[in-house]
Amino acid sequence: MKPGKMLRLLEILALFSGAVYSCQPPDCEFPDCGTCGNACCSLEFRFGVDVNTINETISKSLKDGGADKRYRYDGYSDMRKYKIPNGAKFLIQGQHETLKMHYNDTLNFLLLANTTNFTEVKAFSISQIYGAYCDDGQNYKNIVGFVKGLSLDFEQKTVFGCTNK
Repeated sequence: MKPGKMLRLLEILALFSGAVYSCQPPDCEFPDCGTCGNACCSLEFRFGVDVNTINETISKSLKDGGADKRYRYDGYSDMRKYKIPNGAKFLIQGQHETLKMHYNDTLNFLLLANTTNFTEVKAFSISQIYGAYCDDGQNYKNIVGFVKGLSLDFEQKTVFGCTNK
């Protein structure tokens, strides 16, 4: 094959692979490349409801598949009996299956409460497939898409990962 044709073929394959492997909008605007070795995202949310309500809401939504029906509930830990000084109350784990290629990403939600007026949620998503160095915004989408689907008011900030534009 002539070098010019080979280059054109590689360009076409690159465009096609981007369409197949990329995050599907909305909420793909904050990609990560290797922050956790693999691509990952860590966000914090603040909700104006008590920790038990947030625990039940997140758990139920994961069990029901979330807004896009591709989330899965893995389980939770009730940490209240340990009286952890930082206010950690529950740790919930789930997974999300991507739309394209059907990859799975792991999600963790740490629920903290030091008052009854609000709950802080530390949310984390990491790509499960080894070699997922860049995620095209998928881990951010996993978290934000899920939280938006809870239909609760929240404040959000990025902790690490998912900040590359």
